[in-house]
Amino acid sequence: MFGAFFLGLWLAFGLIILGIEFYYFIVSRYLEKDLSGLEALILIFCFAISIFMFIKSIFHEEMIILRLFSLLPLPLARGVIYTIGFTKEKVQQKIEEEKSLRDWLYTIEKQPDNVNAYVSIGDIYFEKKDYEKALEFYNKAYKIMEMPYILKRIRTSEKELKIQKGVIWVCPECSFDNLNEVKQCKICGYSKVDRNILRDIKHLKKEIFKGIAIIIFGPLVLIFLAALYIILPIYIALGITLLMIYFTIKYFVTY
Repeated sequence: MFGAFFLGLWLAFGLIILGIEFYYFIVSRYLEKDLSGLEALILIFCFAISIFMFIKSIFHEEMIILRLFSLLPLPLARGVIYTIGFTKEKVQQKIEEEKSLRDWLYTIEKQPDNVNAYVSIGDIYFEKKDYEKALEFYNKAYKIMEMPYILKRIRTSEKELKIQKGVIWVCPECSFDNLNEVKQCKICGYSKVDRNILRDIKHLKKEIFKGIAIIIFGPLVLIFLAALYIILPIYIALGITLLMIYFTIKYFVTY
């Protein structure tokens, strides 16, 4: 009896997971016009594999590992596609940068006093966070023509270079430049240690809240579910469990 109960529970849980995966990886991205035809075919094929593996695991109770793996093809395929696309974008960007750099260097070779060429090369190196090279070309441009916008780029590059080398740090509260060995901002007293902690909390806020929720409520949920199976009739316990699973998954997916 309990074997059939837990099998039914897994069936409901798996279908909810697969439904959420299908919506967020395929339907939602299709509605947002963020899904190419080829990618859609690959994801639908992987979803079909998931369904096949899931159904096969239901009729073969000993295939516990297959049950778990049946939930993975779609997110794994999406991860691989995203990684390939991201890598391709970075490679294309690098190719375009190198081409632009060669074109501007050729321009300088033919027109040594072309200010725009020096500034453009400086901008390319600035975007690559190579501030020393950026400064080199900005300074060359400034020697040819002392324009305010070039001087501004020089000052910005000098500041970024100092930050990169750990010479200074910028207070996020008042934007004052402090020497690296100074732990508190001289203007507002903001702590450099607090700056790092708050920055990490800001970037990892969702993950931290999820971790706290799992640590605090996880054991309570397990105890509650165990009590449901003992006290309530099985069909009521199953219904409440499915609702809890659904809202929990929805919360963590859409948070």
